[in-house]
Amino acid sequence: MNLIIREIILWLKNGKIRTIPFQENKVNIITGDSGTGKSVIIDIIDYCFFASKTKIPDEKINENISWYGIKFDINDKQYLIARGALDKDRQVSSLYYFSPTGDVPLEPFHSLNEDELKVVIEKEFSIDSNVVIPYSGKKLKAGSKISFRYFFMFNTQSGDTIDHSEVYFDKLNDEKYLEALHRIFDLATGIDTVKNILIKDKISNLDKDITRLEKRKNSIENEISLFDKNLRSIVKKAKEYDLIPIDTKEIKEDIDNLKKLVENISLINTPESIKHLEKLQKTKSELKYKIRSYNKFKKEYSLYKQLQLDVFDSLKPIKYLKEHYQNIIKNPIIDDLLDILETEMKAIKEEIGGKKPFDINVDYEINRLKIGLTLVQKEIDKMPQNNLTFNTEIEKFIFIGEIKSKLELYKNGDTEVFNEEELTNKKNELEQLKSKLESELLDKELVVKVLEELIQYYLKKSSAALGIYKDYQAVFNYSKKVLQLKKEGSLVPSIVGSSSNHMFMHICFMLGLHELIIKQEVPYIPNFLILDQPSRPYYGEDGTRDKTKISWNQIPQDDKSKLTIAFTVLSEFITHINQEYNKQFQVIVLEHIPESIWKDAKLENVVLVDKEFRDGNALIPDDLLD
Repeated sequence: MNLIIREIILWLKNGKIRTIPFQENKVNIITGDSGTGKSVIIDIIDYCFFASKTKIPDEKINENISWYGIKFDINDKQYLIARGALDKDRQVSSLYYFSPTGDVPLEPFHSLNEDELKVVIEKEFSIDSNVVIPYSGKKLKAGSKISFRYFFMFNTQSGDTIDHSEVYFDKLNDEKYLEALHRIFDLATGIDTVKNILIKDKISNLDKDITRLEKRKNSIENEISLFDKNLRSIVKKAKEYDLIPIDTKEIKEDIDNLKKLVENISLINTPESIKHLEKLQKTKSELKYKIRSYNKFKKEYSLYKQLQLDVFDSLKPIKYLKEHYQNIIKNPIIDDLLDILETEMKAIKEEIGGKKPFDINVDYEINRLKIGLTLVQKEIDKMPQNNLTFNTEIEKFIFIGEIKSKLELYKNGDTEVFNEEELTNKKNELEQLKSKLESELLDKELVVKVLEELIQYYLKKSSAALGIYKDYQAVFNYSKKVLQLKKEGSLVPSIVGSSSNHMFMHICFMLGLHELIIKQEVPYIPNFLILDQPSRPYYGEDGTRDKTKISWNQIPQDDKSKLTIAFTVLSEFITHINQEYNKQFQVIVLEHIPESIWKDAKLENVVLVDKEFRDGNALIPDDLLD
């Protein structure tokens, strides 16, 4: 994607404007002392492109700025985006100014909200609703739209990254960007395409549909098997009850007969033999009930008689007392008591003796009923036993109702029969998509091999700076997204030492990666690269070597030569891309080195931006603060 940064524009609170210009097809170098704001260039570009947080410092910079801006060419258009400065609590601004023609206002104003502006930029990055995260992670959800900001990981090498031995992309300390890198790398390098992502998404959905349909099919088959078993049981029972013909050839004929039975239920007459049997069964039940009732009465009456006898026996001592009264001391009270008890005993005896012997009548009735029961059973035994019978008409109609219910289920089941054609169509569609995907999808291993060859090309150009590793081969660890070096003939990569070697590995990796992106015509990656202090291994992290401030003259010639090689490779890369692919490319380098490093080497594609950041000149020059 063609994106060239033209200017960084800073609107100061005092009304003055600071502009830093850049050129296309050049290695643009901003160089000077540490602490002059060079590295903030990366943060300003990131901030203007909708960063939700930033490391732009307050001191000297944000405290003096009201708006940050970037003017750039993108796909034959020139845009300008300006964003308000951080507030006093370092919260990012929601104020944006946008010019679709690249016009620079004297004072920006809020003209477009962030979401509206993102739509414009996403279109230029070829980002739409189809460019989605292919699979989910802790921070990123599968199917969510890819942010064009993720692709900027391919465009910058910050000071924390450029000589790191294990990290080759910026922002990987942010878990969201770490997940994004692994999910967009194939898209960014042409291994995968949006078309393929959509195909994969369809394949994934088809896989889910097929799995669901096959489960449904198995479930229906099990249900049909069970239902068929139940239906056959109903058919058998109906035949045993002589409700449908016995001599049928197939289950469908039986089902038709059951349907006719249900439809003509009002015309069904109960056979006379069944009616007679029903009457006998009813008589039998009544006789058995009466026998049980008489036996119960007989048992309770016997218990009653026993109780009376027990009471009578308890009064027998009175008779004894009366017979031996002469042996008892006579007393009027005892005489009266004995008389009363004797009178009671006589009354009870008369009562017991006068009872009608119900037990005799009960036994008679029981015997009579048993005889009647025997006769009824004999009549029942005479009835034909080859068919099942209903005890009542109600039972018959309940059974027919059950038949009707089963037939309704059969009818519904028939309409819900598994659609085998749908499953077959989905399987065919899946195979077609897989075949289409295979024809469209590039072999990942082949692309990685091409990437390694391109990196190797730039390693060879840098071989004089790589020492013992000059003839080693590039190995791209796809799973970790890092570059490794392997000795020819070795099966495993080497552990590379020296931050100088790591710096060259980073530069060669990024150049090889961008050439692959251009070769693959990937539309999502801007064709620019920003490097923050490639000389870090020689100067130190803050522009000093071994934490001791030194001048350029104090740096060993060997290190100067290595830096010359690095900038020569960058310069020649510009020419190579222009001539080989007829594409534009831009490199921005934030450095401490003097102009002599590229002037002595006569590197025509390397230019100084503005003037060196020294003696009061800086991101915000002293003279603009007056």
